[in-house]
Amino acid sequence: MWDSIIKRGNARDFLIEPAPGASALGVTEIQRLLDSAASRLRSLGLQTGDRVLFCGDQGLSAFIAFWATVANGAALVPLDPTWPIPMCRRVLAKIAPRLTIIDSSKDDSAWRELSTSAPLMPIDPEGRIAGSSDEVFPAAAVRGTAPATCLFTSGSTADPKVVVLSRDALLRSGQLLVDSFGWSPGERLLNLADPHTMSGLRNAFVAAPLAGMRWVCSPRDGRTDVFSLVELLARVAAQRIVAAPLLLRHLNLLGARVPADLFRSTLAVYCTGADLNTLEVQRFHARFAVPVINYYGLTETVGLCLTQRLKDWRPDDSSIGYPVGCEIRIVDEQGEDVPQGTEGELQIHQSCGMSGYLADPEATAEILHAGWLRTGDLVRQRSDGSVVIVGRRANFIKALTTEKVHPCEIEAVLEQHELVAEAAVCGLPDTAGGERIAALLVAKSARPDGCPPGEIAEFVVERLGTARAPKVIRWVGSIPRSANGKIVRARLSERFND
Repeated sequence: MWDSIIKRGNARDFLIEPAPGASALGVTEIQRLLDSAASRLRSLGLQTGDRVLFCGDQGLSAFIAFWATVANGAALVPLDPTWPIPMCRRVLAKIAPRLTIIDSSKDDSAWRELSTSAPLMPIDPEGRIAGSSDEVFPAAAVRGTAPATCLFTSGSTADPKVVVLSRDALLRSGQLLVDSFGWSPGERLLNLADPHTMSGLRNAFVAAPLAGMRWVCSPRDGRTDVFSLVELLARVAAQRIVAAPLLLRHLNLLGARVPADLFRSTLAVYCTGADLNTLEVQRFHARFAVPVINYYGLTETVGLCLTQRLKDWRPDDSSIGYPVGCEIRIVDEQGEDVPQGTEGELQIHQSCGMSGYLADPEATAEILHAGWLRTGDLVRQRSDGSVVIVGRRANFIKALTTEKVHPCEIEAVLEQHELVAEAAVCGLPDTAGGERIAALLVAKSARPDGCPPGEIAEFVVERLGTARAPKVIRWVGSIPRSANGKIVRARLSERFND
């Protein structure tokens, strides 16, 4: 797969800058690290079809871990390092990894306790896997349909679903992004998404090499607050920036404390994963004169399938843009196409999407029907072909972290709390884009006035991580339900307006 990228011409210009201002690594140096790491993994018995867990931050170590794994026909499974230990245990059982690669610059004590079956392989910030040597172990031939990565996505239980993506699917998606965005050789890319997300992995590890860009690594510990992020943006002077919509909100709130020329080199900022607030985009553009490109895709669609276009971009455009590399249709509840301009569910058909959910054929069949993927998002198409999101038929919440979170997984955990008899979770619109997670709770006995919301939120954090913790909590006497006992989700947000 890496050979396929190198043969496409522009990849020879690809550079990795391990940290802003550090000496960049060229393709020859990167190839040496990849060969050494891949051979080391083979010497440990890694085989085609195996899965390798990766726990670490965005950067050179994640890049090398991914490509060394893929070179052996195995699939890398990047883990969200903020997940609590109980959730990690469940993930380990589901993934059954042959090896676990962990960033040696991080505290790995928890992983040494957890990883009883899969050996731990430290990888240092320079991309060297422990025990690597010049000895070469032959690689097996691997088909393009072989899995290259497995990414977690929210499901209807406390356990996330695992999306399997093939080598061909990632290559196709990476090339589609480069072509759609017009990324070019020599441009500096600052990709703020983490490696366990679609944008973090595909943009940095596949699209950037295909385009021959200079990818500047940006681990989270180098941007712990908005002020360190501003410093990072000033040092990098990137032409292309990929970030969550929350970045715009933070910079707009800082106002004059941010230099007006902060984005003097930037051609565009790209946002996905949560709803962009048009007013925030307009404020950002008015101050910095930089377009903010809204693009749309799910992990299941290997990311990008609709995007705004730089050539005709407008700051007041509230759409998610135009279809790219796929067919779309908008259907009613009976699955029939709706007239143009009419609201319906967005469905996607593409030649190379996800391979399915790992060990979950029922969930795969539920989201895929005759080649069409049901997104659950309610949209309408304008006369010019652009698409506007108006809501969602599925129950997902588009959280501020850019993730799509299923309320059922949070409800399942909340109802484990000793004071909670019932829980219902929904999303409330946030001015920064996306939604705040909100929870309605019914107490098991008397109203638990002595239980502060922070305690309930921390209960969720310990089991699902901070991204899924409710930001708004309200105790109620009952939860709206239908005659068959199902939660009437359309009425949940009303209870927070009382």
